[in-house]
Amino acid sequence: MLLLMSVCFLLHSLTNSYGQSRKNLRDSSTIIIFNQSTTSTYKKKKTGEDNVVKIAPLGFVSGTFPILYERRITDFFSVQASAGITNKNYSRSLIQGTDGNGNNVKMQYPWSDSRTDLSANIYDFTDRTPKMGYMFSIQPRLYFESEGLDGSFMGISYNYYRYNFSIPGITGGMSSYKQNGAPKDEHENITDLMVHFGHQELYDRLSVEWSTDLGIRNVKGEKYAAGYGSSSSDFIEGSATYKQTVFNFNIGLKVGYHF
Repeated sequence: MLLLMSVCFLLHSLTNSYGQSRKNLRDSSTIIIFNQSTTSTYKKKKTGEDNVVKIAPLGFVSGTFPILYERRITDFFSVQASAGITNKNYSRSLIQGTDGNGNNVKMQYPWSDSRTDLSANIYDFTDRTPKMGYMFSIQPRLYFESEGLDGSFMGISYNYYRYNFSIPGITGGMSSYKQNGAPKDEHENITDLMVHFGHQELYDRLSVEWSTDLGIRNVKGEKYAAGYGSSSSDFIEGSATYKQTVFNFNIGLKVGYHF
């Protein structure tokens, strides 16, 4: 009788243990968590930085080679300043032509009579040689969204450009003159007051900006002038001054590094 009771107790214990093991097996689960990073090496935009240094890769068309620096003041407002050098202005030469006529250029010659200026016109670079000048600009900007230096903007800029040139003087008589004398210095000063509408994209350290600019341009300059009167002995040479006010339109592209 005691043996029978012991066997029953052992079977009962084994049954309970097996049932609990099966229950634990059914209730148990393994959770595998994959750690997915929220950042990417190739993140497109990177905001929250305050500075951009830029260049204008198409500036050579107008003979300008600036370095630009933009600084964020608030999430909506920034200031951009630039400085650089100038050289031959291809766009002025192309648009204005080489005849110097019909372009609203008001020329003051160093003589009071009606003699003809024999020196090259102001945008003719056949004999004229461009020399290094300088430029600077200041532009406050208003961004339409609170994205710092990223997004669409409107800006107002003041630009100043100094272009320098050199041209040979006139030599020879009335019927055999040539432009091969000693070099004469010339210059042209341009000031712009422009309104800019544009957009700037900030990528991983790279910035790309494009804009449409329109405004008023004032041009003042001095060119070499020479002319004969009634005889070869009646020869006058000197500096002729000119000025011009025109409507100015420009499309700009800039690339840079932000930090």
